[in-house]
Amino acid sequence: MRYVVAGLMGLGGILISFGAVVFVLELFASRADSGHGLREMTVLATGVIVVGGVLLGLGFLLSRIGRKSNRPAR
Repeated sequence: MRYVVAGLMGLGGILISFGAVVFVLELFASRADSGHGLREMTVLATGVIVVGGVLLGLGFLLSRIGRKSNRPAR
């Protein structure tokens, strides 16, 4: 179970980082006014950050559940 949790949290962190990079690139592209697909870049950055946050949160919640199930019964 801990490998699934680590994988979900790792993938979520990578996706959040990728979304942040796309967001920064979108900010630079909007200042240059070069006609890039700013709307598509904004949608991509927002979507990737949301999906990454969901995966990170899911991994965190699974780690909390996993810790509780390893405790011996009293």
